[in-house]
Amino acid sequence: IIGWLAFDSNRPIGAGDAVKSVEAMPLGSLLLVLLALGLFGYGLYKVVAGVANLDREDGKKGGVKRAARIASGLGYFLLAVIAVRAMMGLGGGSGSGGQAGGSDGAAAGAARDVAQAPGGDLLLILAGLVILGVAAAQLVIAYKAKFMVEMDPRSPPLVKPAGQAGYAARGIVIAIVGWFALKAGLGGERLRDFGDALAVVRDDQPLLFKLIAAGLLLFGIVSVLMARYRHVRDADLGAFAHEAASHRP
Repeated sequence: IIGWLAFDSNRPIGAGDAVKSVEAMPLGSLLLVLLALGLFGYGLYKVVAGVANLDREDGKKGGVKRAARIASGLGYFLLAVIAVRAMMGLGGGSGSGGQAGGSDGAAAGAARDVAQAPGGDLLLILAGLVILGVAAAQLVIAYKAKFMVEMDPRSPPLVKPAGQAGYAARGIVIAIVGWFALKAGLGGERLRDFGDALAVVRDDQPLLFKLIAAGLLLFGIVSVLMARYRHVRDADLGAFAHEAASHRP
């Protein structure tokens, strides 16, 4: 949705506004129900993958990756809540392009609170560096096509080049968000979210904006294909919960 609106109507929005925009589509209420269930399910998968270590990643580096998955899962829970609120008529209208709205607005508000707290500037600088690290990881995934490792060999040939373009587009936008977080910590500038970053690119580099929009659209298509062809590790949640309970002091 983010990629399509950016490419088709030159409108930059963030994830929260993208979720709320579903309400205006044909069969919007049904789509919101499916979207809320999907977001909650994906968030649950990410949390379980991190807690149960489904990818068998150990050591400090593995711990960081697992923590990132858990944080990402919580973010999807928030988007699911936004979808439910939109179904109940509590979400309000979609924010305008380039302005914080939805989950993005909540994140921006939290960041402002952090900036005003003692040591907030340092935290924003650290956050900016972490986000830049995430962006670099996305670009490495795009360059090496690492996402293909868990894809079924029978997946369409389109997946690899489309996925590389999609991950690269995500990496660029995330890098811009990280750069603004860094600048907010160093110079007190306004923190910008995903939609704001897209708006900056649209205003300064219109051609790059279209390329990023196309990349994000391709990433959405590849994500659908991943739901069909990716090998997803499973876990017995009941056994996992029982094991965790048995280790309590």
